[in-house]
Amino acid sequence: MAQLESLLRRLVTSPLHRLDEAEDAPAGPGVFLLSDSDQITSYYVEACQTLRIGAGNLVRGGRAGKNTRGGRGYSSDTGLKAKLAEYLGISEAKVSQYMKDHCVLRWIQLDDDAPLLAHFAIGVLRTPLNLD
Repeated sequence: MAQLESLLRRLVTSPLHRLDEAEDAPAGPGVFLLSDSDQITSYYVEACQTLRIGAGNLVRGGRAGKNTRGGRGYSSDTGLKAKLAEYLGISEAKVSQYMKDHCVLRWIQLDDDAPLLAHFAIGVLRTPLNLD
């Protein structure tokens, strides 16, 4: 438990990246966190085999899933953008602009503990787009 708490602290305190910087994510496995830029609300956590691909998929299509490693990533059918639109009470057409203007990504590179950290982060942060 202490190890997961330490990893979560590392994730939450990792540098903030605007969504247009998703290509700067590492090419290795890890966990990313989508939150608002004022760091009050965390929206989504995912464990990925390749952070650069997972973060890029999230930014480009508002979806993850193909690259998920042990997490509950969204496929194109369920639509992360649709869930965010519903959560925010805005139209799905406005979600891309909202994400660009108000959201940031944080990530840490991890190997074996990435899926465990993602599940732990979802439970602790209660990220609404991961909860059903």
